[in-house]
Amino acid sequence: MTQSAEQLASKVTQLASFPDVAFRINDMLSDEDSGAEEIGAVIEPDPALSAALLKLANSALFGIGGNVSSVARAITVVGLREVRDLAFGICATTTFKGIPNDLVSVEDFWQHSLYCAIAARQIGVAAKVDGGDSLFTAGLLHDIGHLVMFNQCPEASKRVLLRSADESDGVSIYRSEREVFGFDHAAVGAALARQWRLPDSLRAAIEYHHEPYATDEVTDSILVVHIANSLAVLTELDSRNYEDAPPIDPRALSALGLSGDALLDSIEDIRTSAEQLIRVFVN
Repeated sequence: MTQSAEQLASKVTQLASFPDVAFRINDMLSDEDSGAEEIGAVIEPDPALSAALLKLANSALFGIGGNVSSVARAITVVGLREVRDLAFGICATTTFKGIPNDLVSVEDFWQHSLYCAIAARQIGVAAKVDGGDSLFTAGLLHDIGHLVMFNQCPEASKRVLLRSADESDGVSIYRSEREVFGFDHAAVGAALARQWRLPDSLRAAIEYHHEPYATDEVTDSILVVHIANSLAVLTELDSRNYEDAPPIDPRALSALGLSGDALLDSIEDIRTSAEQLIRVFVN
């Protein structure tokens, strides 16, 4: 390939920039004077985000029974930090709606992403990970580089998918990408995160989610998303066998004080939560 990960990402950013509303909400969370009313005033002019927030607040996840009719009330029901997660997620999904891709269905892509996001949030709770940017958002965006590659290089991406589907050769998808492109979807996703000015901790979790110890600055969020990605694959396959998923670096489990066997018990919860959220993220 003659193009770099940065060049592929830049072509997407020329087609669509990441909406400023997500950054404004993120900034407001650190302002003690900003509450549901103030954040609601930022969200209301955005029809897609407003509709998604109301749909989420009225979903079975919160048990309100369809009685939430205002954005401010929805923020109170869902929670301020969850609204930030929603904003980043909806902005990402709506940004890519207008960018064609014929290699994977939008619903399948965001279903896996939601599995990973929910798993990351649950792992974060189990490991008592605190601070930094949202683990849910990091999980949701971890594979965003795939969409860039599918859009910009469909034929080469198709070759990668066909190669990785051949289980007999033992080549995982990201290693196959490196052979075909010279880089993988994690590198493209990280380049896109930089160009979209996403927080650096989000960029790092995207960049190293397959190889968390490939960086000298290993963070809890990188380790969490690395583990969550494998749980997401197991959830998709309805499997409890880690051999069916991308391998988890045992150092990641040890560093977070987690047991791989115990994490398997969360698979059904991940699936149930995602069934509620997929209707919010994919219209």
